[in-house]
Amino acid sequence: MLGAAPAAAVPLDQVIPDLFGGSIATTISQDFSDVSRQQPRVVERFRNLSAALSTARSQVPIPSQSGAFSFAWDPDLDTFVRFEQSLGSTFAERAQTLGRGRFSIGMSYTHMDFDTLEGDSLDDIQATQAAFSDEYLAQLPVQDQVAYGPNVLATELQMKFSYDLFYLSAAYGVTDHIDVSLALAINRAHMSGNATAMTLSGGGSKVGLISPQQPGVIRDGPPPICSSPFRCAADSFNQTAVGTGDLFLRAKWHIANTRFADFAVAEVLTLPTGNADNFLGFHDPTFTPWFIASKTFFGHIAPHLNLGYSFRSAQDVSQAQWIAGSDGIVTDWLTLSADFLGYHDDKRDGINDDVIQSAIGFKVNPIGGLVLGASFQFPVNRDGLRADVVYTGQVEYTF
Repeated sequence: MLGAAPAAAVPLDQVIPDLFGGSIATTISQDFSDVSRQQPRVVERFRNLSAALSTARSQVPIPSQSGAFSFAWDPDLDTFVRFEQSLGSTFAERAQTLGRGRFSIGMSYTHMDFDTLEGDSLDDIQATQAAFSDEYLAQLPVQDQVAYGPNVLATELQMKFSYDLFYLSAAYGVTDHIDVSLALAINRAHMSGNATAMTLSGGGSKVGLISPQQPGVIRDGPPPICSSPFRCAADSFNQTAVGTGDLFLRAKWHIANTRFADFAVAEVLTLPTGNADNFLGFHDPTFTPWFIASKTFFGHIAPHLNLGYSFRSAQDVSQAQWIAGSDGIVTDWLTLSADFLGYHDDKRDGINDDVIQSAIGFKVNPIGGLVLGASFQFPVNRDGLRADVVYTGQVEYTF
């Protein structure tokens, strides 16, 4: 059953819609002269896959937005002095900026193996539908409608889907309160899977067949169902896309310090330099304003809150985002962090509407301006396309 030849290379967003050649042809005719064509319903489960992946890409941090260090001019010492603060969170921005004339470069790598879609395992996606369209049944004699009408077309899909995302970034302190940065993504998306479709009686007295002209039709398969000729069809795919993702341009303004919180605002413009058809980037530009609040208490605990909204095209789906958590100084060279991340789609269609993640991470400063970090995200709920664990590693250096 799994020996069907993989489909020819197509854009990744068409791999699942093209399963079984795009439709399955069923019939009651022994000479296969007349067929009913329908798209397998399992494809509907992935109708909004491109929009779901916008959330997946949002879960990946862009490194070195403010750098692990912040500096300010000390007139008494006649030099720039580094603030005493934690090394920061992997995911959240803090209000402080780099400082005038400071420069930071960074790189991060994130890996995701998606495990569930709306709570269902990707290893076992199932769907059922009527084996024959209403139009096809309407043209049959009444006795055939009664015999074949209850027939069911059952489809099963076992798939694997993974993402590898790299970010190369650089940030510069324009003033003591304003810094700017850019980041370029380099992404890899991989999809593989096997699908099977079969006709079942559904309580009818007779069972329909799959046309012998149907791509992937099985004439002699494993029992009990597919050993009967023309009762099953199979398809498979195994494709990878690699290329540049999107370009991110960001500016942040540290606007105020108060007793209980420091405040900043940031704006991020995402330019679609990646191939959206291969899930490497967005289809259209995205604009995301952010409100940022943070504060260090007791010299070592630094809670933070980021609130943002991504204005995107209908293809990519606009999205509210938030990050809330805290990072803390363990030693001068080690910071631990814990965060909750939320993503809420504007397009309330039951797919990917409310994605909530938890995250833990650490950063170490082994020498000079070098900072190394790692973090791990875990799902709090199961909305959308989700990975059981999202792994991120990060390197940044501040001059």
